[in-house]
Amino acid sequence: MTNALPLSALTPWFSQKNLGEKLFIVALATFMFCYLPLLAVYRSAESVMILTFLWLAFVSGRETGLRSTIVRDPLFLTCLALLGFLVLARLWYAFSLPPGIDPETRETRYVLKPVLVFLVAFGMGIIARPYRWALLLLALLGLAVYLPTTIGSGQWINAWAGNREDFGIHNAQHTAMFFGTALIGIVCFMHRAIKASSRRWRLVMIFLMILSLAVAVFGLIATQTRAAWLGITIATAIGLITAVCLIWRKQDKSFGKGHKKAVFGLALLLLFGFVLAGLNAPERVKAPLTNSQSGSGGLLTIEGYSSLPEQNSDPRTSHGVRLVSWRVAFEWLKERPLMGWGPGSTKDLINQSEFFSDQFKKNFGHLHNSFIESLVANGLIGSAILLAMTAWIGYAALAAYRNGRMPADVFVFALSFFGFWTAINLFESYTLYTTGHYINAVVVGFIYSFYLQPQDKDPSP
Repeated sequence: MTNALPLSALTPWFSQKNLGEKLFIVALATFMFCYLPLLAVYRSAESVMILTFLWLAFVSGRETGLRSTIVRDPLFLTCLALLGFLVLARLWYAFSLPPGIDPETRETRYVLKPVLVFLVAFGMGIIARPYRWALLLLALLGLAVYLPTTIGSGQWINAWAGNREDFGIHNAQHTAMFFGTALIGIVCFMHRAIKASSRRWRLVMIFLMILSLAVAVFGLIATQTRAAWLGITIATAIGLITAVCLIWRKQDKSFGKGHKKAVFGLALLLLFGFVLAGLNAPERVKAPLTNSQSGSGGLLTIEGYSSLPEQNSDPRTSHGVRLVSWRVAFEWLKERPLMGWGPGSTKDLINQSEFFSDQFKKNFGHLHNSFIESLVANGLIGSAILLAMTAWIGYAALAAYRNGRMPADVFVFALSFFGFWTAINLFESYTLYTTGHYINAVVVGFIYSFYLQPQDKDPSP
């Protein structure tokens, strides 16, 4: 494919853009790179990107045709439906919620963060499409710059000794999300990166890919997060099944090319296995599970959490905290099933609940599950809108692949990430934090950009 411009053509290409497009491209590139190294700059870039998008879509977009493209897009329309729901729900909460339950404006804004997916896709698929891969690389470079410049050597040594580390990214669960996402991307796109490099730089690129893979694996192991390992396991299974199915469909093609890719994939899996064995990964992953079970006095049993807990319940394990709070959350949902209690109300509900001890209320303010969190906050109606958004993105990825606009490795990456993202959000409320908003916007925006790109263009590289 020849539609990706080389970096040498960046300056003349950029000079041909109008002022609004230039601002949006700069803001998008800053948004992709700066979240971890320069959080304040990232937040400013997000604001500039939103304001510039509104200008491009609804002012200058009338002349360029962007307006019609945007307002007809199902994802954008779903975002508008979500905005309408939040406005109406906010009015309803003002009249119907009991005293002491006060939905937060900040959390309400966070529910709207999926719109960033569309903004990133708009930039990658339309405004800056020839440099889509360079923009995605900026996100990985942001992590690569953050780790050596912000993290002290003591944390690396501590992690190497087998202790749990979060490397300063909120907590270990959120760090695992970053490393897990990076690991999936590196594995899926390693072959593309090596193939795209010139012969004189190919060995250097292979070294960089192996180094990146090793750092991502080490970082993931250091977090000792069971949910992330479950997510990686599911992502690996989905990725392998998808790859096998795609190869089976194209078995009439040249065997030589497929043979090389198979050998490369086998070598990659062997390398991955050697790294895990060298870092004693099985014992490190098993350690938090063993400690949790020993602290609880026995193995995990669902039956113990099938009924409402006793008053002043104070579970001492991570799975106990989750299961007890989820059980109580379904009682809250029964009380307000359609519109929910409002974003950010979970903390108030926990504080007023008779089922939790004072110690529990002091330490926990959310449900450690994005899906249950959404049901409690937004009810069945708001959650259905978010579910429709997710379903449409999945359909769009499939449609883009079938139409030849999405390469096979991106399709494998999309399905693998979906499995990973679903699994980890079952055990942590990532949608309540900017870490989750950022990963969701960058990765899903990149995926959706292949659907959003103009249909009259050549297939994507």
